Amino acid sequence: MTAPQKPVRALFINGGILGLKTFASFVEQAFVGDCDGVRASQIVLTSDLTLAERAARRVLCAHFWPGDATTFRNADLHRFRAEWHAGLLARRRIRRLERAEGAFDVLHFHRQATAYASLDRMRRTPSIVSIDCTQRCVIEAASTPFERATYRPNVVRDGEMFRAAALIVSTSEWAANCLREEYPDCATPIDVLGHPVHLAAFDPAWAHERYLRAGGAADYQPRVLFVGGDFARKGGYDLLEAWTEGQFASRARLDVVTAHPIDRVPEGVRVRIGITAHSAEWIAMWRDADVFVLPTRDEAFGLVYQEAAAAGLPVIGTRINAVPELVDDGRSGLLVARGARAELIRALDELIASRERRLEMGRRGRESVESTGDPAVYRQQLVAAILRVAKT
Repeated sequence: MTAPQKPVRALFINGGILGLKTFASFVEQAFVGDCDGVRASQIVLTSDLTLAERAARRVLCAHFWPGDATTFRNADLHRFRAEWHAGLLARRRIRRLERAEGAFDVLHFHRQATAYASLDRMRRTPSIVSIDCTQRCVIEAASTPFERATYRPNVVRDGEMFRAAALIVSTSEWAANCLREEYPDCATPIDVLGHPVHLAAFDPAWAHERYLRAGGAADYQPRVLFVGGDFARKGGYDLLEAWTEGQFASRARLDVVTAHPIDRVPEGVRVRIGITAHSAEWIAMWRDADVFVLPTRDEAFGLVYQEAAAAGLPVIGTRINAVPELVDDGRSGLLVARGARAELIRALDELIASRERRLEMGRRGRESVESTGDPAVYRQQLVAAILRVAKT
């Protein structure tokens, strides 16, 4: 009788900041016990920091040059030091966990900075590096040639991680193409796996519910929703200016969910602070909205676009990077150029004016995210990738 095959032991290393926490939650829910031949453990770098780790973070991630000094921004190599810190912390946590539980068969680094100090380890243990972008976004956003040059150490280290990996998992075709263009000598295979979305949190019936709500009164004012912590980078000020110029306060309402202080709040705008993901207030926020808008100026992927689609909302986004892969222009939403307020005004006007258009786009967005962001499908694809990598 053939002995049962031992499950592959996989260790997920998660950076633990911003949207990375969403993926950490997915791993916790999707990999319980032995999952189709994989037994998973996870390290979230921002959790359970010791005093020594906090001190190291304070030193390595400190700004030694004013962050707003445009001419010599990043002169202190802050980005490289911060990413190197994530890598060092990951390396220590991996060693600590292996002393307690034994060696792992596959390492999954989410995102690439968590692998910065584990290059030697990646050559011994098959590793997956998960990306949503290369350094292209930060380089293109640099204001001077000097600043662009300061990101060269990050570019070089990323390349070393990519070449050492057994597999790269990219959230988008855009990010995968960036990597192929910037590292043409990198032979590591790339799998494009969107991003798992917690579909169960969003009722597909909401789209029709909104349609009925909007037809219940002649003076109904659609509710527009913006969600973005980094207000300026996410296009928040562009939206407020477009809102004022388009005189939308007389026919719609705008909810702005952000932690950023806003000095002047235009008429018809409500600022909401302290809404945590997946709370009852967060779910109600999505359900009550009629249109989602995020005219971001800098975005690699944009998980929030997927969440809006899952909520059955028509989406207004920006025609940059991977966003067109998430928002089907003219079908599930409308895309505008970065910083183009006239286009943004026209897009808002079109969706505020027509409940039929909102319903049509919202339904298409929901159908799309069900096919591309289903967490069960993503888990199956990731399990297959881990098992494949374990054999390398």
